[in-house]
Amino acid sequence: MPTSTRNLTLDFMQTEKGQFSSFKLNAILGLKYNHENKYSHNFLVQFQNIKTNFVETVEVSPELLRYRFKLGNTYKEGMLVSKGENEYEKYLEINTQKMKVQEPIYKVLSKEAIIEILGDNDFNAFKYGGNFCYIHEEEDERYIIPSSVVALYYYFRSSSMKEAIYKGNPFILHDSLNSNLMDKTDAILVLESHASKLDGPFIYRFLTSETAQKGFIDFSRYISAFKNKKDMDKKTTGLIPIKALFPTRETFNIKIRYIEIKNASIDKKTYLVNEIKNDDSTLDFEKLTVLKKKKRDTGVDPEDESGLHIKRRKPKKRRKNVNTKTPSSIYGTNKIREIENTQNLSLEGKDITYGSLEEENSNVSLSIEKEEKGNVSVTFSKGENSGDETAQQSKLETEDNNKEKMPKPPTFDIFVESIEFIEDSNLVSEFLFNNKPKEVPANFTKNKKLTTICSIHNRPKQYVTCSFEYNDINVVLIEVESEHNDFATWVISSKNEIIEDEITEVLKMRYSELNVLDTIKERYNDLNTLKFFTYRHAQINDENEHEEVLERWLLRLFNKIK
Repeated sequence: MPTSTRNLTLDFMQTEKGQFSSFKLNAILGLKYNHENKYSHNFLVQFQNIKTNFVETVEVSPELLRYRFKLGNTYKEGMLVSKGENEYEKYLEINTQKMKVQEPIYKVLSKEAIIEILGDNDFNAFKYGGNFCYIHEEEDERYIIPSSVVALYYYFRSSSMKEAIYKGNPFILHDSLNSNLMDKTDAILVLESHASKLDGPFIYRFLTSETAQKGFIDFSRYISAFKNKKDMDKKTTGLIPIKALFPTRETFNIKIRYIEIKNASIDKKTYLVNEIKNDDSTLDFEKLTVLKKKKRDTGVDPEDESGLHIKRRKPKKRRKNVNTKTPSSIYGTNKIREIENTQNLSLEGKDITYGSLEEENSNVSLSIEKEEKGNVSVTFSKGENSGDETAQQSKLETEDNNKEKMPKPPTFDIFVESIEFIEDSNLVSEFLFNNKPKEVPANFTKNKKLTTICSIHNRPKQYVTCSFEYNDINVVLIEVESEHNDFATWVISSKNEIIEDEITEVLKMRYSELNVLDTIKERYNDLNTLKFFTYRHAQINDENEHEEVLERWLLRLFNKIK
């Protein structure tokens, strides 16, 4: 069965035995040096079979470790099965002025503690212990923050940032000629087309802060220095211990996911941080306009749904032109799409605007995207980035060069890609995807056969759900099987908690009572109780605009929810 390009399953999870087993991600063992592409190194990690305790040591890209596979969680066939047991979350106030020294883990934790982290197995104890960490001390508590956790949160926010990190140059992410970074009251950041727009505020920090730049550049220099020493010793560079600086020197809060471990080397309670989920570190600007370069396609109106909903439409060829205009002549007083990101604490109180620069025949114009217009229609193709396409030991079943012969992805796979983008955006909280399909409430004919609306492939249709919270609004997305890829996602939203019975009642109205969708929308139209509407998936017609279209789709969804 074809799979979404973001629905990745690691190779060992696809074997005859592996597909029936669950695996816990225990630890990050280090940076696996890529001799074929020095700008795309993966992390070496340890998974452990829950039933047999057998260890799998595999490469996984940093991006997947940030968004997909998280320390302490258990996975089956690439999908999350359960989150770590005996795991806690809290806000921890740290002072990075006092946390300049990174210690090797083997000097901080006892051998028994390391074995406990590795699932009561010492197979990778030497590799794990060689990595570095920070220590945060309190009266009777000690927090171990691995440098790999710092690297994932602050540096590996996207594939474009990964490549820039390994090159040791954050400046390749932006257009310096058309950016205005010095005016912190009204800064303008123009990103290159391969950069991620939502990374803009964090890229700004690396471009303007000496401390952040040092962390960025030191990461790359450390890797080069390690390899050079191995070369001098006539040894092959294999695994590099991870060492990463905090990009800011101040006292601030980090939201952490952590576990308690037994550490015989110290009397204090010892906690190991598995993830930094949020922080309120300083982003030194008041107002920031983030503009991403994009090539203009005059053949398609991005606001016109009919223009995008053309099956098998081939993207038009684009001409690359150099922008020679000055910032003042480009921007004027145009207003671009705005988004309120209340989920990232560093962005609270910041005035941030996101938009695009469209280029054609050296004429540069602003892309003004209005949230209230239309929906974007269906289907996905494979996105690209400038990093390594073999970012992990995994199988992409859709990576056949002959795309015309491939079957279209099932509706559920389309849904999975869209909701994964929601989770990865860091704009929502309490994200939960229930990937176990359920059958829709059935309706039968006089001959006791399923009605057409309730059936697919001579069986009842199935559905899956996803839930999250956005700006204090509870949201449930429902995806029902469809033979056509133009099927829209159902959206239920409410200021109150949405219970399972309410979801079932909406489905019942449609499938067992055979009401039209407009009837359901009329009945459920109030956020104070329950609101229902339908929303189409994003249409990807140009592989190079994969992320761009998903961003637009997501922000319009948020606008409809509000």
